[in-house]
Amino acid sequence: MHFLNQYAFYKRCALLFTVICWFPVMKTDAQSGSNLRVNVEDLYSTHGTHFPGVSASYNRFFGHKWELGGGIEYSGTSFHDDNGWNLYNLRFIPVYLSEYFYIGDFNHWAPYVHLQEGISFARYDKELLDNPGPRYPIRERGFFGYGGAGTRYTLSRKSGLFFEAGMKAYHLSFNNLDVNPHGFALKLGYVYRLK
Repeated sequence: MHFLNQYAFYKRCALLFTVICWFPVMKTDAQSGSNLRVNVEDLYSTHGTHFPGVSASYNRFFGHKWELGGGIEYSGTSFHDDNGWNLYNLRFIPVYLSEYFYIGDFNHWAPYVHLQEGISFARYDKELLDNPGPRYPIRERGFFGYGGAGTRYTLSRKSGLFFEAGMKAYHLSFNNLDVNPHGFALKLGYVYRLK
């Protein structure tokens, strides 16, 4: 049974990788360009821990309202307590698909709604909260999700800045005992239009 679960996971990873690689070569009549986004971000979890990070994504425009793409993030913190465990050296690497819907264009400002979904790879050490002792190294993966709203400010024809606020979770699952830092997220970044 464990083998079947691993097979299903790797099948989903292959599908996600195929979709991410498909965006750079795909051409449509409604397409009006592509861009690179890089940003710094911070998740303030419901347990009061900050998870600073960086991310980068490649996106393509579809008309004037939609922007679709894929990206990768790296976030972490040195300590977090969750579900009766002391957690140390947490590192999360989500690989995700990204969708933007632009509400309009107001002079230099372009507000939007942004969704991300993908797979998060986690690594950390854990020990019991009430009985500190040996630490156990953990590697796991789970569903990553983000939803937020933001605005892009155009600096020139090729570049701009953006700011977002939303909700993020690194390991969504149906098991309430899983380690899942989640909470309020802020992003500040730079966007460069490729064509």
